[in-house]
Amino acid sequence: MNKDEIEKILGMDLFKELNLEDIEPEIKQSILDDAGYVVTRGIWIKMMEGLSEEKQIELSKMLENDPENVEAFTNFIKKEIPNYEDLAKEEVANYKSLLLAQVK
Repeated sequence: MNKDEIEKILGMDLFKELNLEDIEPEIKQSILDDAGYVVTRGIWIKMMEGLSEEKQIELSKMLENDPENVEAFTNFIKKEIPNYEDLAKEEVANYKSLLLAQVK
């Protein structure tokens, strides 16, 4: 998927595309929570695949020793995975694409 396709998909209102725009807010939030979990998991897997074994161990130790240090985690990701934002956008676009393909 190229950048233009990714941006187009990211700009779509998924609930509108799926004809779910009128569902109850609680159900909508539940769907968003589930989607967030799936996308986050996918991003995490891709991040880990992009790291050497040494860097995976370093990240694991950092998270184990100080799991609430968001700044340290963010700095590590920015340094070791400079294309993180593109990776995240692509994962979101892939998930939205998959959902749209299943209903069409």
